[in-house]
Amino acid sequence: MRSSGAKQLIERAATELFAARGIDGVSIAEIAALAGVSQGALYRHYASKEELAWSLFSTAYLRTGAELDAIRAQQPAFPARLAAMVAHFCALHDNDPALFRFMLIAQHGLLPRIGSGERTPVDAVTDAVADAIYAGEIVVAEPPVAVAVIFGIVLQTAVFHLYGRVSGPLSPRAAELTSAAMAAVASLGSPNRETVRRD
Repeated sequence: MRSSGAKQLIERAATELFAARGIDGVSIAEIAALAGVSQGALYRHYASKEELAWSLFSTAYLRTGAELDAIRAQQPAFPARLAAMVAHFCALHDNDPALFRFMLIAQHGLLPRIGSGERTPVDAVTDAVADAIYAGEIVVAEPPVAVAVIFGIVLQTAVFHLYGRVSGPLSPRAAELTSAAMAAVASLGSPNRETVRRD
């Protein structure tokens, strides 16, 4: 078996197991067994289970940030940007539910390790909101709260899906989730909006 093929099998197996039982609930032996490789083969790629979990999380998280930055660059208006970003989150969930679930349950332990200079999904959505305020498309008294409600609407729906309270793919719900996010952002408006500075 080629090294790259073994690495992919290990990462897929770890993602499935971490999503189902959490990082602490999985052993190296179980990951290797599901991947169909020896523990020695696993250790040739990753020094520990924690390093494997961190690699999976940071790669997917920062890749999502880059993808949302690309959406921000491609879509000229905030409604279209937000719709595309929400649709992207829904597609990520539907295309790889195990990875999305792993990201949700592991984020609190692993997010603090993301470097301050790295571009994250939160940075991309924050800048999209700032762009819209600066362009006069939305009026928001507290931009961080606007970002929080956008993430809350999308991610809490995914959490409900994780626990069986919502079923089926999320992509068909993207339009209504976008409408809910736009309505929530609009409700945060204030006549005394703060000025967004551009350096």
